[in-house]
Amino acid sequence: MTAKQGQSSSESGRESRRESRSTTVARLTGESAAAICVLAIEGPNAGHWIDQHWTPAQGAGELRVDTIRFGLLGLDASVGESIVVCRTSPESYELHCHGGKAAAAAILSQMGKNGIVVKSQQDWCVDHQPDPIVAAANLALLSAKTSRTARILLDQTRGALSRVFAEIDQAVRVGNHDLVRTLAEQLRSWDTVGRHLTSPFEVLLCGPPNVGKSSLMNRILGYQRAIVHEHAGTTRDLLTEESSIEGWPVKLHDSAGIRESEDRVEQVGVQRSVQASHTADLQLILVDPTEGWQVEHQKLFDRKPDQSLVVVTKSDLQLNHNTGLPECQMETVSALTGDGIPGLLRAIAKRLVPIEPPENQAVMFTADQREWLNKITGS
Repeated sequence: MTAKQGQSSSESGRESRRESRSTTVARLTGESAAAICVLAIEGPNAGHWIDQHWTPAQGAGELRVDTIRFGLLGLDASVGESIVVCRTSPESYELHCHGGKAAAAAILSQMGKNGIVVKSQQDWCVDHQPDPIVAAANLALLSAKTSRTARILLDQTRGALSRVFAEIDQAVRVGNHDLVRTLAEQLRSWDTVGRHLTSPFEVLLCGPPNVGKSSLMNRILGYQRAIVHEHAGTTRDLLTEESSIEGWPVKLHDSAGIRESEDRVEQVGVQRSVQASHTADLQLILVDPTEGWQVEHQKLFDRKPDQSLVVVTKSDLQLNHNTGLPECQMETVSALTGDGIPGLLRAIAKRLVPIEPPENQAVMFTADQREWLNKITGS
């Protein structure tokens, strides 16, 4: 028995109405390469398409609702794709294939040629979720880069933010302005986290030349991303790499050493370093203990003291006791030996996210949501 043959005779009377509806497919998982990709196909011709192109590895071809089967999907005469098929309703199926981009692209292309409408993830989320905030959270979840950010977004898919927004809306209607202000302040207290659930925190490694910026970046990443050389001025531009620190997504920037230079290329690199320090969520000001605190350090620190973390590097060397370091939190590390790196990573995470949102906490995660709150509260 095939997927279509399993339908009762009473269903056949609805065929004429079904013909007016399209059969659609959408990718439910993110666009990045992963172990598995999930496609959802649904509509009046979904079962027919499965029958025509999918062959179970063993047994009959029947696909009952809520059953999972493994088999081969024939894409053309010479190429097939091993996939898992799950029938989620009489007219809906999930296809689980390899997570690389090529497999999903080939399947979607074949479906498109067969008249199936390929929908975007955004359209699929909107069609399947009447609550626009939950739909947006489902879409944002596809871009979550760490388990911590995914956990917070999952809370929003379960209605955490929708419930608070509904409470604010009701409070506005009855004129309870104190409650509106209280709820708005609570939401805004999580703005920093919310802005980085789908985009990483920007962390800049900065300071004069040869303080160990490239070495520290390589140590944090765990591989040689930046060129390290004893000659000052080796880094001429911003080197950028994404990673995660204590479960929070970060984009690390290794900057050119800040100093006066006659070299035009190095001058451009220094300018970009200064510009990056303006926009960074956190700047790590690196200090060579043999050179001490310099004018360049102080300028960087004065620019954004609340978003600066002083890092004394090369702890494997003898510390110069006349360093003139400021009275502030600082970490001491050695990129060569790894000493102090775990403590530095914890300090970075604590500066970026002092308090993690508790379970079921409402967190705004789009500009539209923040704009709505500002509009309704008049701020």
